[in-house]
Amino acid sequence: MAPVATYPLSELLQQPTRITAAVEERGRVVLRRRNAPDLVLSRASDLSELEAFARLLSRLVRYVDEERLAAVIAEAIPWTRYLSGEGRVDFLTGLPAVVDDCEELGTFAPLEIFLAEWRDTAAVLADPELADRLARPIPSPLGKPVDQP
Repeated sequence: MAPVATYPLSELLQQPTRITAAVEERGRVVLRRRNAPDLVLSRASDLSELEAFARLLSRLVRYVDEERLAAVIAEAIPWTRYLSGEGRVDFLTGLPAVVDDCEELGTFAPLEIFLAEWRDTAAVLADPELADRLARPIPSPLGKPVDQP
């Protein structure tokens, strides 16, 4: 597959034929936006293949023993090594269900959220000083409890 091409979103609006030709040639293009996350334009068949692969992956992990699965995940998603032992188990057991949810809902948003939340947890745990500060109780402001709204 050719490298992914990147264009400003405005170019899609001004030269749609050029951008769609790039999608045909390269498989997908990234559309840069100001003040918003980039978009990816790809063929619909690629998405259905990705969905089928995600479905296959979610089924496969059910048949791999926990130790092997942990090793594969650690290699594929290196930041998981910063999770606690219990966190890694929760990640491993939750991942197939989230992929199933994506299939059922027709969106990869739940997987994106799942991975982002675990990645954020791993980032905190990778910094022992930050993890220690966040694990401490939060003192009441000015030494007195906050009134409920």
